Amino acid sequence: MAPRNGFNPNSSDQSPLVSAALSLEAELGALESISRATRKIPLNSEKNIARAARELEQTLALPERLAAGLQQLAVAMASVQERQQAVIEPLAAFATEIQRRHQRLLEHMQAFAALGATAAEVTARIQAGGSDRAAVLSEVDAQLAKISDDARTLFELTRAEDFPDLVREADALKQRAAALRRRLTVHES
Repeated sequence: MAPRNGFNPNSSDQSPLVSAALSLEAELGALESISRATRKIPLNSEKNIARAARELEQTLALPERLAAGLQQLAVAMASVQERQQAVIEPLAAFATEIQRRHQRLLEHMQAFAALGATAAEVTARIQAGGSDRAAVLSEVDAQLAKISDDARTLFELTRAEDFPDLVREADALKQRAAALRRRLTVHES
């Protein structure tokens, strides 16, 4: 099973960063190994001294290879940084879009809440009635017409801006206001 982060040290298609790090680690391991082995050579015979000198020569060549490995790692790290930036920039733009859409959603929800409050006031006005029923019905009809128009505007705006939940709610409010107007017209006649 592959690790969650996708790193597999045995993979043949390693990233340049992993490849450079593994190469550098191998060179460093070789340097450590040669250093330990060289220091263990007893310097008590010509043969051992010559062998220690050869080992030391090998050790002196490794820092150059380590420097090259560090350079490869630096190049790979720069590439990783570029990749990170390439991922972060679109996310930052998306975060801005999230904020903008959230603000628009809140504005639409506030407009819908205001329409709902107005509809509740109209319902209360109908239930309260009054001495001049014709005047009350005329006033309520005008308010319902405005609610219906505002709900239609909200419906069109939320549909254009792709807020389907609010589209349904605005449409339902528009239909309720229109149905209430029709019932009042029937009762008025």
